[in-house]
Amino acid sequence: MTWHRRWERDDPAVVLERKQAKQALRQRWVDWKQIRIDPFGAVWFGKELVMTREESEDIEWLLQGWYRWTAGYRPNLGAGRVSIYARGASDSEVFHDADYIDERIDTARAEQVEVCIDELRWQLRAAIGIHAANKAAGTVAFRNPRLSPEQQHAAYQEAKVALLPAFYKRGLLRVRVNVAPRACGVSGSAL
Repeated sequence: MTWHRRWERDDPAVVLERKQAKQALRQRWVDWKQIRIDPFGAVWFGKELVMTREESEDIEWLLQGWYRWTAGYRPNLGAGRVSIYARGASDSEVFHDADYIDERIDTARAEQVEVCIDELRWQLRAAIGIHAANKAAGTVAFRNPRLSPEQQHAAYQEAKVALLPAFYKRGLLRVRVNVAPRACGVSGSAL
């Protein structure tokens, strides 16, 4: 027996549970065909509406900001950026301009998006990275050789659906109240 078959010598009930869990995970990954997008931009999973067009656009915007922040990461390679004589000094935020403040807000937002993305399975994280890189490049420069383009897009949509509650929980998206844009025919006295 090889090392990856040793677990099969365990209790038969445990072995069966592991095999069923693997099959369920594989089946969940194969169910990408159930995700569809209507012409108005809403995302449907089977017959259930899981994301509106506005939520989808907001998630796209957050993911693009996250990708720009991630692409700008440079590892620390040794020497500090500050002279040893000025290490204890701190700058005051009194004289910062609006661009610097916006940059700090975008960085904090991207860090929160990073935390939400890290909670996903690796297939969905890969789908997000590939889609964001292609969107930033403006063309299809990156692809997953294990998936067809339709499967890649479905995995990306599944990742967006999985990120939606996490973004609401962290306050990255606001709850939108469904309000009719014009009078709907109900008078104020009827309410």
